Amino acid sequence: MFPDKAKMVRNANFLLLVLAVAPVVYMVTAALVTFGKGGIARDQSIVPALSFAFVVVSLVNICVMVFFQTSKRILSDRSRYDPVGRTYLVMSTGAVIAEAHAIYGLVLTLLSGSIFYSIGFSLVAWVCLWWVRARFKMNLGKLPNV
Repeated sequence: MFPDKAKMVRNANFLLLVLAVAPVVYMVTAALVTFGKGGIARDQSIVPALSFAFVVVSLVNICVMVFFQTSKRILSDRSRYDPVGRTYLVMSTGAVIAEAHAIYGLVLTLLSGSIFYSIGFSLVAWVCLWWVRARFKMNLGKLPNV
């Protein structure tokens, strides 16, 4: 997948940077769309139920992300012949799962008109990205120098 460890680290750092900046873009977009107006939902009574559903889905996402980052069985056959590629795949999957929280906040903000949903879910996304990055650095230390 990657010819060397250094190229994989560059690609991984770029991916983490893009996914860390994306919630800011989502918040600016949501603020511009909903500034001074209500949300785009015709029936605002759906927002609390949808908010609860997104919180539950976010908790499930966090559990899946933790399992994927900590499990030795995930892609275990790949670690024998491509440990660098496996490390990148585990990190990138966790980072994309973490980014989903920011999308949930964007959807709730656009529907309700309240930027607080976007801020809250973006904070969760950043904390999850930070944790994925810490796990990536730990896994990177275990890789052989190629």
